[in-house]
Amino acid sequence: MSEKILRALTQLFGLITKQDGGATQVERDFVVEYFKKELDPDSVNIYTSLYDEISEFGITQEAKPISMKESVRILKFCRQINSNLEQRQKVIILVKLLELVASDKNFTAQRRQIIDTVSQAFHIEDDYGAIENFVMSEDSSKIDDPDVLVASASASLISPDVKHYVVAGLSGEIIFKRVKSVDLYFVKYVGNDEVRFNNFVMKRNQVTLFSNGSSVKTPQGVALYYGDIVSIFLENLQDVKLSFTVRNLQFRFPNGAIGIQNVSISENQGKLLGIMGGSGAGKTTLLNVLAGIESPSSGAVEINGINIHKDKDKIEGVIGL
Repeated sequence: MSEKILRALTQLFGLITKQDGGATQVERDFVVEYFKKELDPDSVNIYTSLYDEISEFGITQEAKPISMKESVRILKFCRQINSNLEQRQKVIILVKLLELVASDKNFTAQRRQIIDTVSQAFHIEDDYGAIENFVMSEDSSKIDDPDVLVASASASLISPDVKHYVVAGLSGEIIFKRVKSVDLYFVKYVGNDEVRFNNFVMKRNQVTLFSNGSSVKTPQGVALYYGDIVSIFLENLQDVKLSFTVRNLQFRFPNGAIGIQNVSISENQGKLLGIMGGSGAGKTTLLNVLAGIESPSSGAVEINGINIHKDKDKIEGVIGL
């Protein structure tokens, strides 16, 4: 993350926690812990000093509406972040801001107003409510979201719209949240067991990005891998029979050289197909075209009759490479 973005994010941290009584020690500790994960020791001190300056840490603040001056500053910092980060990174930052507010359970109107402004500036309004509910909730009892999966010993208190995965003997809940618009997954644990994320003990109610290759392991010996969790969210695809058809595929490089030609394939779900060939034969080029990364010069690649290059939105989540 660039210095410009870190400064903008640090100032957002400071402006949020400055509201309604001022920054608490718990909130400052949260910010410092975040810096330690992102920065070298010298930079941690620099950005902690900046945070202390903006938040006016140690000074009790009067509870009052957000001033016009601070509103302008907030939008300025959002614009700086907006112009330098992709949408997925903005969602991660929004989650971190919500976590900051949740760290000391100081859910005041002014603090939430700032984060709501950030969500609008980042164009995350449609997902904001569900993300906020996931971060703020200490269990699943108040979550009614089809893009949430709860792993627990019992489903008795879980909404019927929420997905459930049984883990016998688990204390509490492991809660997964999918942000569908950017295809990101987050996880947190609420309970008293020693649940591990990538071999590190998970802190209670701490939200973690659940990325490709990640796993959560319980003391009961149950491992929840990224691929398993994603497949549960995409379980509607498991009931659909898939056909994969390639017709007269040809691919030319920009210089006019032919990379692949006259390739036709027809396979149904459940089949395993191997591609063999010497160095330079075109294996990688073929895979890139079959996965939709490269577009063919002629011919078509279809899944259930859907052209993967012309109708990408219709096959979201079906292809992995």
